[in-house]
Amino acid sequence: MKTFAKRQFLCCMAAGLAAAFAPAAYSQETAETWPSKPVTIVVGYTAGGPTDMIGRILAEQLSKKFNQTFIVDNKPGAGGVVAAAQLTKAKADGYTLMIGSSGTLTIAPHLAPSFPFDPLKDLTAIGLVANYPYFLVVPGSSKFNSLEELLQGAKTDHLSFASAGNGAVNHLAGEWLTSLGKMNASHIPYRGDSAAVTDLIGGRVDFAFLAGAVAIPQSQSGKLKVLASGSLTPGRGGKTISEAKFKGFSAEPWNGLMAPPGLPADIAKKINDGINEVMHKPEVVAQLAKMEQYPLTGPAADYSKMIQTESARWKQLIQSANIKAQ
Repeated sequence: MKTFAKRQFLCCMAAGLAAAFAPAAYSQETAETWPSKPVTIVVGYTAGGPTDMIGRILAEQLSKKFNQTFIVDNKPGAGGVVAAAQLTKAKADGYTLMIGSSGTLTIAPHLAPSFPFDPLKDLTAIGLVANYPYFLVVPGSSKFNSLEELLQGAKTDHLSFASAGNGAVNHLAGEWLTSLGKMNASHIPYRGDSAAVTDLIGGRVDFAFLAGAVAIPQSQSGKLKVLASGSLTPGRGGKTISEAKFKGFSAEPWNGLMAPPGLPADIAKKINDGINEVMHKPEVVAQLAKMEQYPLTGPAADYSKMIQTESARWKQLIQSANIKAQ
């Protein structure tokens, strides 16, 4: 009787455990079934900016690719940090993703004494999506007509450069150029690019790095002059700073797709394959070109390596220039 009772107890316990774990097993998403419901792509910035536009293009294309709805959800705050911190606590099932930016993932972690997450340990890097070069520009009325003239002018005159704010990518680009060129120049931070562009056009500051979507139209109207491109790709956007003077110089923000930690590898691979396919469609390339942006895709490992490499580079510059968040 004792043996029978023991066996009966063990059988009941096994059945209970099976029942307890059955829902989790059957509810777990796999690459074969994903996406079986709408997917949210979080954007940590307001609507209308470069990251938001990339997010909307990607959402539209992935919706077509997977025959499922992909929704953009704007959650602005602290340069994308608020949205990214929330993503670290989201369910890792492939239904909550985020368009990450180089500023959020490689610069912001080094601007404050404490940061709420580690971009590589607390998030899953799925894949790169696109990038865009910043352009070195001066007022249309400026006496400088080339990178070399600007560098030489900064040896005899005290110049100023504008940015969208302390710690912004175009701030760091300006600091980097100033350091490499041994320029006599001071940083003037603004609250966003709009005010910086206004003062730059008015000649109240001497130079700045601006996205092509702003720099190119303003240069075509004669209000600004483009001296060089911040791209690492030779010839992209004209003569690059890396080609002309300082090899390896790059002022080229990028966007990539992130997920919560623990996303199943097969789902991450399926999403990565989708990105690599849709971002190189001719109509997508044409859409990006209108915004002076370019597809930038590849394996997830390349994305993780880029985050690591650029984070180390920006950390060194931030520390040497003693840059703090506003």
